[in-house]
Amino acid sequence: MMQQLGVMLCKEREKMGEKQKSVAEGIISISDLCKVENGAMEVDYFTLQALFERLGKSIDKLELTISCDEYESIAYRAEIERSIEEWDQDKLEKLISGYDICNEKKRPTIHKQYKIVLQAIVQYMKKRDYASCLQGMEQALAYSRHDDWRQKARSGLCLCNQEIRIILMITYCQWKLGNTDGLVGQMEQLGGYILSHYTDTEEQVKVYPHCMWLLGQLYLEQDRVEAAYATCGKGKASLIENGSLNPLWEILELEEACLEKMGRQAELIQCRKYQEAVAFLYEAAGARPVSNMIAAFLKSSFQGEFVLSNELVRDLRESSGLTQEKFGADICARETLSRIESGKSKPNRKNLYQLLKRMGLERENYYGFIEADDYELYEKVRQYNRCFSKGRLKEAAKLLDEIENGIDMTVPVNRQFVGMGRITEQIAKGTLSRKQANQKYKELLALTMPPMDSGTMIYRVPFRTEYILWNKIAVNLRRDGKVEEALQIYEELIKCYHRSRAAMRYHAVPGFSLYINYTGFLEVHNELEKSREIGEEGLKHCLACCRGDMAGDILANLSLVYGKQGLPDVEETYLRYGYFLKDLYKREESLNILQKAYWDRFHRDID
Repeated sequence: MMQQLGVMLCKEREKMGEKQKSVAEGIISISDLCKVENGAMEVDYFTLQALFERLGKSIDKLELTISCDEYESIAYRAEIERSIEEWDQDKLEKLISGYDICNEKKRPTIHKQYKIVLQAIVQYMKKRDYASCLQGMEQALAYSRHDDWRQKARSGLCLCNQEIRIILMITYCQWKLGNTDGLVGQMEQLGGYILSHYTDTEEQVKVYPHCMWLLGQLYLEQDRVEAAYATCGKGKASLIENGSLNPLWEILELEEACLEKMGRQAELIQCRKYQEAVAFLYEAAGARPVSNMIAAFLKSSFQGEFVLSNELVRDLRESSGLTQEKFGADICARETLSRIESGKSKPNRKNLYQLLKRMGLERENYYGFIEADDYELYEKVRQYNRCFSKGRLKEAAKLLDEIENGIDMTVPVNRQFVGMGRITEQIAKGTLSRKQANQKYKELLALTMPPMDSGTMIYRVPFRTEYILWNKIAVNLRRDGKVEEALQIYEELIKCYHRSRAAMRYHAVPGFSLYINYTGFLEVHNELEKSREIGEEGLKHCLACCRGDMAGDILANLSLVYGKQGLPDVEETYLRYGYFLKDLYKREESLNILQKAYWDRFHRDID
């Protein structure tokens, strides 16, 4: 799946002026990187991810069509990180023993380094043995970085996310062992490196707040309270900008300690309200926040999108009513197609493309809203989505123009994305009715998801733009009073996602609005128990993706459910903490609405 991404990697590296050596060193050979960059060689997801991270870029923006084997490898790491979060040593050791089997076909460097990290964490779990953990982490870092990262950072060192996490854990162990000489300078240097090199904020937020937390602790130990508080603010600002949840709890604890020492009572009261809101989010999702920085160093927000190739092929064929023999005619044998659909065999790139093209889906292996070879265009798409969601319409329109001018508009997905933006602009200007807009949205959907004779609306997991189109159609139906029709769309969407083997966290971006709107529409339709069930599932989704910004909307919707169920105390709690989460993440556009709702219901301000 990765050949095209190699070409994009090459373009971005050359644009940044980075040498192949600085990107490849310690991960793959330069000769192999050459092959990756010209599309002649595939590497596994984690190796490709590390190469992009060496450039400070995130591949979360890109939708990836992956095989079952690739998905299992990705999901396996998530299970490992969950065992560390739950502090389950036995489970972690069992998972480590199976890690080689899970990744036996993968290139060894990134995976071997990761396994050494896990073995070091086991040593720490057994006896809180910081010294053994430190030794293991240093051994892991040396596997990809044979020289002093501090000196190399001054002369253009490139570090991937995994290497930065290891450096943070090394520093953490040194601090706990009392070996603090020079640590402040090292963390200041590392923080500066992350800010300057990780220009993609989606990638930056995965390590920068953790670095600021650790630097803040070191400042506080030196009684440099103002510096510690300012550093906390930098880490928190990064989390807020990206809606991230980890390590927010730990940063709020550190901020509380700083404010207590400075005697700043007003800010301290506000900080504690935010702490209560975060704690309530975990409680409402059936979990609890625990300060576990070893786990926090490994965990971060995730906004990627994975579609399993076998499910995509199977769902397309079944929706068309074709037999395996007819569907695979002149492309592959029926037996081969059967193995592909069951996940027992990975389709080669040529066969996959031909099978998809046969069903009118001219899709290569990736894209994120658009299909382009220039990474900068994907960054502009993210900026556009953020501007539009925050009501900055002029800025959004300018970005959409730039995106349209930079992409190939003969590609269906590109026409689909730009067309969706133009229709939304017309609605905002009042030149298009919601009914007219929905008809146009459906025409755009048909470019990549044409109606099938089976009559099923959503017959496969939709890609990101397809999901947004369905969501826009549902919202317009709701505004026109057609709640049942809107709910039917969400019911089809949730069934489709649940039917997939891929966990919902790997449909991160669509999941947030799906859970928010479905919960709210069910409440409007007085399907209260189902609304509560979907809302709780949505809160779990927020924790799984380490995103806290969307959780406030779900809590607010659930407050309406509990109000209708005659539980005013529960209603008040959900609405209050929903408000504070929105306030924490600076989502001002909805604060006045929640504040008014609270006053209308309880006749007092939110305290």
